[in-house]
Amino acid sequence: MLVGVVAADPPQPQITSTRRPIIGAWLRSGTRDPLRQLVVIVATRFKSYNEISAFSYTVERDGSLTANDPVSDGVLIDFARANNIRVVPTVSSTWDSTHIVTILKSPTLRARHIEAIMQIARSPLIDGIDIDYENLPPSSRQAFTDFITQLAFHIHNEGKTLSVTVMPKVRENDGSTFAAVYDYVALGQVADQIRVMAYEYHGKNGGPAPNAPIWWVRQVMSYTVSVVPSEKAIMGIHLYAYDWGGSETTAMWWGDVQALKEKHGGVDRYIETDERGTVGEIEMTYTITRSPLCPLAFFDCAPYSREKHTVYYVDARYVAEAWKILKELQLGGLVMWRPGGEDPAIWDVFN
Repeated sequence: MLVGVVAADPPQPQITSTRRPIIGAWLRSGTRDPLRQLVVIVATRFKSYNEISAFSYTVERDGSLTANDPVSDGVLIDFARANNIRVVPTVSSTWDSTHIVTILKSPTLRARHIEAIMQIARSPLIDGIDIDYENLPPSSRQAFTDFITQLAFHIHNEGKTLSVTVMPKVRENDGSTFAAVYDYVALGQVADQIRVMAYEYHGKNGGPAPNAPIWWVRQVMSYTVSVVPSEKAIMGIHLYAYDWGGSETTAMWWGDVQALKEKHGGVDRYIETDERGTVGEIEMTYTITRSPLCPLAFFDCAPYSREKHTVYYVDARYVAEAWKILKELQLGGLVMWRPGGEDPAIWDVFN
């Protein structure tokens, strides 16, 4: 078992600011065709990526890790290494983070958990590790920082890199409960990348609105580089859409939106700006007309129903605006959640 000894001064990360910006993606297996999600999506654009992170491992209550899709991951790793794409698997928590809190606060469980991660990191096929622990309470802030500090020490001793995925904020105490656990300053001192999930400014639980207006993304990343070295600051952007109007708000890709627009005669409106600045998202409205349910006596049919929908989604114009932020702030790179049905023109932005 690993003894959790922390160096007084952990070695500084080895990533330099002179290399090409990171263009990466988080990848998660789909239920219909997981191999396509993890391999074909990357293969079709392999010249644009230089780093990928599959959601490869989930944390169990005893600190061990469960491999989510080892067969697909194996194929993905082989393909990535053959094409000079860095492999940085993501270790993630479930929505219920109670067991993560327990692990972080128990020296024994934490040591066991770090050793489980290191068993993955020591593989010569892996370039680094990405930690994505979400929905942690603010009371776990110091325990999470201590865990990342320990893990970074061991990861760097193996010559690998450590990424920490964090929820966004525009100031240290901006009122976001779930972002409060992340000490950007301390994490930025020991990790190689701070990947900021700069999306969900408007989530699906509210009314229809842009997910992550560019003016807000700029605020998030401007705050990040004020406390984290810019070459370590990685901007996470969303490629998905939300569709409001049905029994529940559903997430979908750009390709799904185009299909809906064609089927139902949807109308687009590009929102270039609002009163606070650049938005860069598209509002699409459409109506589903549903046939009535008729009893045996057809003269007693219910009237036709009309279900109005509003979709907010992004295309290459949004990615181009995000890329401007990357250049202006000299960020270390950009990572997407998640490719698979995006506007193909976004790759022209990267090229």
